[in-house]
Amino acid sequence: MSSKTSKNILFLNGAFDGHIQASIEVVKDLISLGHSVTCYVLDKYENRLKQTGAKLKIISVGKLVLPKTAPPIALNSMLMEGIYDFLLEDAKKSNDKYDYFFYDSFFDGKEINKFFNIPILVGIYPFPIGEMTPFIEKTAGGRNVRLNHVNKKYNLTIRDYLSMPYMSDAKYKLMLTSKLFHIESKIVDNSFYFIGPPLEERANDESFDFKKDPNKKLIYISLGTVFNLNVEFYKKCIETFVNSKEFQVIISIGQLINIKDLGKIPENINIFNYVPQLQILKQCDVFITHGGINSVNEGIYMNHLPLIVIPQEMDQIDNAKQIKKFEAGIFIDKDNFSSEILKNAIINILENKEKYKIGVEKIAESFKEARKGKSKIYEEIFA
Repeated sequence: MSSKTSKNILFLNGAFDGHIQASIEVVKDLISLGHSVTCYVLDKYENRLKQTGAKLKIISVGKLVLPKTAPPIALNSMLMEGIYDFLLEDAKKSNDKYDYFFYDSFFDGKEINKFFNIPILVGIYPFPIGEMTPFIEKTAGGRNVRLNHVNKKYNLTIRDYLSMPYMSDAKYKLMLTSKLFHIESKIVDNSFYFIGPPLEERANDESFDFKKDPNKKLIYISLGTVFNLNVEFYKKCIETFVNSKEFQVIISIGQLINIKDLGKIPENINIFNYVPQLQILKQCDVFITHGGINSVNEGIYMNHLPLIVIPQEMDQIDNAKQIKKFEAGIFIDKDNFSSEILKNAIINILENKEKYKIGVEKIAESFKEARKGKSKIYEEIFA
């Protein structure tokens, strides 16, 4: 790809793992077009952005300590508060001028831009946007409490980060999926462009201690990095596969649960606080997932695996509906989840491989075609 006129671009990368993964390839695309890109990025993601060739402005929010009475997910609100404060303080001191402002859809680009005054705003939407869920609407006030002092300090009205994807302020919105996979909604108009899922190849993590049993089917289970504190869910999964001679199981439970809280772990089940997902998906037979868009992309597009989707919140629910619609896997309601239902879903997937293969390939092909159209979309944005 090449560009006739180089632009100076400011890029605000996401605050969470999946969003960072979504933004890296877009940054690479912009640089390959000949543009100069400056990224504001959290210090924990610095190394992943270095390899893009972008100029980096490292955001540091320090160690976040959660109040005893607050739920674990409140850490995300504290993180967003810290990012805004760092970013806006830095913006006050900066004399840099930019032509375009690319930003993750969780950020309130319109309010931030009161400091930068950049002509063109471009939102990066890592996941399909359906309708706002009751959870987002009912809990917005609690998340906004964390932004009160930031808004007061900078005389802004920054809005709730989970609500932001449903408030389409940017002139251009890059949706990192295909039109086929996206569930149509009222808020998606001609300003949205489908550029397909991002790809981020990563080196194998040699420190990850796991060996596949060649005599068993490998099942991988993960609820992602946000809505993953469901201890009872993990216990039911253990119950489903306990001492199975047919299945070997890997369960990723995230950083906030102590493995000891799950009780005695059978020999055929491996539980980790962290799993290099791409590394494991290359080896597994069935992927049991929350249905976050990056997991869908990695399962279907990169590894052509059928999915058993147990959505927890937000876009995961719409993604699960699409998986079911195109018969690329099975949708299980989290409120109707049991060991028996999960076991039957596994049997269904394994006994009907060819049926699910057709659905998986249809979605994977739509992703491939959307990625092919990226060049024309960038040409239009930078016309």
